[in-house]
Amino acid sequence: MDAVVTFRVDKRLKARMDRLKHINWSEMLRRYVEEVVEKEERELSSRKRRRRDVSLLKRAAEEMDRLAKLSAGAEWIGEEEVRRWRRRRFSL
Repeated sequence: MDAVVTFRVDKRLKARMDRLKHINWSEMLRRYVEEVVEKEERELSSRKRRRRDVSLLKRAAEEMDRLAKLSAGAEWIGEEEVRRWRRRRFSL
C-alpha cells in the first residue's frame, strides 16, 4: 500500500515544472527520494560500523596493555623481537 507525501515549491518553480510536461514529476521524485534514503541508510550503517570498530580498537589496546604488563621487568624488547621475526621471514 502506498502512502502520500506532499511538499511545496514556489510558484515560479511550479510554472517551470509545468512547462516540462514530458517529465513524470511523481516518478522522478519517488526515485530521487529512494536514492537519498538508500544513501543515508548506507552512511548510517557505515557510522555504526565505525563505532564498533572503535570499540574493537579500544579492546585491542587494552589487551596489548595487559600483555605488556606480563612482560614488565623482563629483558624482552618488542622492537628487537619484531626485527628478529622479520629477518627470519625474509631470509628464507
